[in-house]
Amino acid sequence: MKPIFLFLLGAMLLSSSPRAADKPTALDLVGKWQGAVEFGKFKFRLTLRIAKTEAGLLAVTLDNPDQGVKGMPVAALLFNYPDVRIEIDQFGTAYLGKLSEDRNQITGQFEEGPGGRPIQTTFKRSTEPDAPEPKKVFTFAKGEARDIRGHWKGNIEPMPGMKMTIGLNIGRIPDGSFKATMDILEQGAKDIPSSSVAATNDSAKLQWQAFQTVFDAKLSQDGKQLAGTWKGMGRPSDVKFERIDAPLTLLPKDLSFERDSAKPEDIRGYWKGTLEIPNGKLRLVVKVGRAPDGSYAGTLASIDQGGREFPATSATFEAPKVFLEWKGIRGKFEGTLTTGGDSMEGKWEQMGNPLPLKLERTTAAEAEKKS
Repeated sequence: MKPIFLFLLGAMLLSSSPRAADKPTALDLVGKWQGAVEFGKFKFRLTLRIAKTEAGLLAVTLDNPDQGVKGMPVAALLFNYPDVRIEIDQFGTAYLGKLSEDRNQITGQFEEGPGGRPIQTTFKRSTEPDAPEPKKVFTFAKGEARDIRGHWKGNIEPMPGMKMTIGLNIGRIPDGSFKATMDILEQGAKDIPSSSVAATNDSAKLQWQAFQTVFDAKLSQDGKQLAGTWKGMGRPSDVKFERIDAPLTLLPKDLSFERDSAKPEDIRGYWKGTLEIPNGKLRLVVKVGRAPDGSYAGTLASIDQGGREFPATSATFEAPKVFLEWKGIRGKFEGTLTTGGDSMEGKWEQMGNPLPLKLERTTAAEAEKKS
C-alpha cells in the first residue's frame, strides 16, 4: 500500500472554497473516535484521534491501549463524503467506512485481518475527556506489611524455544485496590494495562482480558517473589517473578553509546537506514552500546510503524562483522562495518525473508525523532 501523505490533504483543505452547509469536509472528522476490533476470543479497543494542527493540516493517530500502543501515526486519511479511508501501513491494512448523516459514527471494515478476512468495525465520536490515571504507589512506608505492589521481572515460554521477558508494574491506588501494567521486552510493548487485579492476603489474580491471559500467583513470605501459573500467550506454565527496584528496562545499566573517534572500528552509536519492502519503505533506527565488560546491546525502532523500540536479544561484533538479532520479532541484521566506520552494509532478514540494508551513522537527537 503506497502512503498518501497528510500534507497533501491539508493543502487541498486550505485551498478549497467554502463548503456547502450540507456537505461535510475532512475537518468535520476532527475529534476522538472510539471503536474495537474482534477476532475469535480477542477484542482490542481502538481510539482514533484526528486533530487540526496550527498549520491547518490534519494530524491522525491511533491508540490500541490493550496492546500498550499510544499515538501511533496514521499514514493517510482520505475523505470524500460519506466515504472515509484510513491507511495504516504499520498493519499493512486500511479502514474503509462511511460517515453517518449526523457525523457521529463511521461504519466500515478493515480490509484485512487474521486469515485475510475483513473485520467489521464501527467508530463512534466521543466527547468524553480521557480519564486521568489514578495515582499509583509502588513502594512501602516504614514498617508497612509487604503486598504485591512493586516492579517485577519474569520469563515465560509461550512455545518451545521461544522465551519472552515480562515486566509487571503493580501499583496500589487510593481506594486500596491495585492496578497493573505489563511490559513485553522482546516485542517492545510497554504499559499494557490489566483488565483486573484481585488480591487477598498473599494471593493475587491478574487478568489481561484482551489477550485471554491470567496470572494466578502467591507472594512469598519474604515478599520478594510472585510465583504461580501463567495461562495465555501460548501454553500454560509455572512462572516466577522476582521483585526489582525499578521498572524493567530495555537495556542493561552502564551502557555506553559514545563512539571513540580515534577508533573507526568502534560500532557504538546511532544508526539509520531504510528498508525497501514490497508495499513501500520503512525507516529504521538502530542504537548500539557497549557495557563495561565489553559486551554489546542495542535496540531497533521502525519510525514508520510507531517508533516502538525492540531490544536486541543478541549483539556481537568481530571487526568488521556485525550481528544483531531480535528473536521477539524473528528478525536479524548481518553486516560489515565499512572502512572509516560510518556505515554498516548487509542484509536484514525476518521470518526467512532477506532484504538488503545499509545503516549509516546519525546523531542521538536524530535517532530520538519519531517522525
